[in-house]
Amino acid sequence: MLVVTNTIRIKEGHGDTIAARFGADNGVQTMPGFIRLEVWQGAPKDGVEELKICTVWENEEALNGWTSSPAFRESHRGAGRNEAIVGASLDKYDLKFSRTPNGQA
Repeated sequence: MLVVTNTIRIKEGHGDTIAARFGADNGVQTMPGFIRLEVWQGAPKDGVEELKICTVWENEEALNGWTSSPAFRESHRGAGRNEAIVGASLDKYDLKFSRTPNGQA
């Protein structure tokens, strides 16, 4: 399983608006190998808010299918021109262990 985090740094006061965009039906939820998407919002610090967009995929091939799809290009069109965004970074992680409340892995 693959987890991808996109950390987006945003000018304070714009986090809710940008976070809401990830709730739109943009096609990711229909991609083969897609498991889930979560949006985490941190408290403002020094005039900047941070969003962590976490997507979980069955494998790297599933992620590559999304990032090479027309739906991906459409959903990201114009994102680089958003003046509220001050930076972003992308990281990938292989899931090694997960625990649930009842103790099952």
